[in-house]
Amino acid sequence: MGGAWPEVVILGGGFAGLAAARVLERARIPYLLVDARNHHLFQPLLYQVATGFLEGPAIAYPLRALVRRGRVLLARARAVDLEGRRLLLEDGDVLPYRHLVVATGSLPSDLGVPGVGERALLLKTLGQALRVRHRLLMALERAAREGAPLSLVVVGGGPTGVELSGALAEFLRYALPRDFPEIPEARVVLLEAGPRLLPAFRPALSRYAERALAHLGVEVLGAQVAAVEERGVRLASGEGLVGDLVLWAVGVRGNPLPGLPADARGRVPTDPYLRLPGHPEVYVVGDLNGLGFPQLAPVALQQGAWAAGNLLRALRGQDPLPFRYRDRGQLAVIGRNRAVAELWGRGFAGFPAWLLWAFVHLRELVGFRNRLLVFLDWAYTYLFREPGVRVLPD
Repeated sequence: MGGAWPEVVILGGGFAGLAAARVLERARIPYLLVDARNHHLFQPLLYQVATGFLEGPAIAYPLRALVRRGRVLLARARAVDLEGRRLLLEDGDVLPYRHLVVATGSLPSDLGVPGVGERALLLKTLGQALRVRHRLLMALERAAREGAPLSLVVVGGGPTGVELSGALAEFLRYALPRDFPEIPEARVVLLEAGPRLLPAFRPALSRYAERALAHLGVEVLGAQVAAVEERGVRLASGEGLVGDLVLWAVGVRGNPLPGLPADARGRVPTDPYLRLPGHPEVYVVGDLNGLGFPQLAPVALQQGAWAAGNLLRALRGQDPLPFRYRDRGQLAVIGRNRAVAELWGRGFAGFPAWLLWAFVHLRELVGFRNRLLVFLDWAYTYLFREPGVRVLPD
């Protein structure tokens, strides 16, 4: 590689990596941001791209447009050489570093269930969201041509599964009467192996979410998936459940780089300062960090900023500070005008929670253009009760 690269390297342009970069930007510290993709992706709204409520570019923003004092390298890392303080890239190049922030995020976890990787639809990248939308539209076209019923199965009753199920049900409610009257019946089934939906929320909000999904026509079943098959899923009870599409929203595992120690969940242990034990020049943040915090965007944002703060303290010869997570609450939306929220030590639901959910997500989106695009798409859907993106590309 030509030219001298900054000695501070951030690996990953997701929530944690971008939060670290912003701290270094404000401190005027040169850094290099390395990512295999050229954009930052707002993953909490991926399911809306998958269900046709948003365009893909509305939740993706070019990394180079976000970086002003740092530099961006479009590359995929294949390993880290901790002793040599080098990042090894897939194209054979070697990138030396003085300080390294590892923010490579997470991957969908199949939990050892056969058939997930081959047959289930995942929702972690923009490409996967567009694939879900394409498969959904093709399934609708096929069912309309055959005059056959349509069945969509979502596995996982956490926030992603609940929001995805609600969006699918709304999509069908809007699209079927006007676009696909030939389809006699369409159902959305949400499978959750645990005792209730949204287990991280208080029970009253879980019950509200289940009622809101039932209002949209979603069937919620307490069942564990034993395998994903060609035409649906096989449950642990031995029963088969037909699904034209199976969408996997169960959970994630860390995405460690070879050369880093990782546990069975793919998470890398660190000290309380977010540093790799024995290598204080390496910080591990976000979904990859093994301190036991939830693998959520707010945690990633706070850890990325905290690690960059400790990095600055190291450059100034100061002692690091142990990471402290400030839990600001959690939100989940269940279709039009319905959401659940836990904030400021209390829980609430309904239209106020829905408004708060919309405000928080618009505020957290990166870039004014993206905020405007998302707001306009939401306004169109709200006013005309119609998903705006229902076009199959050539």
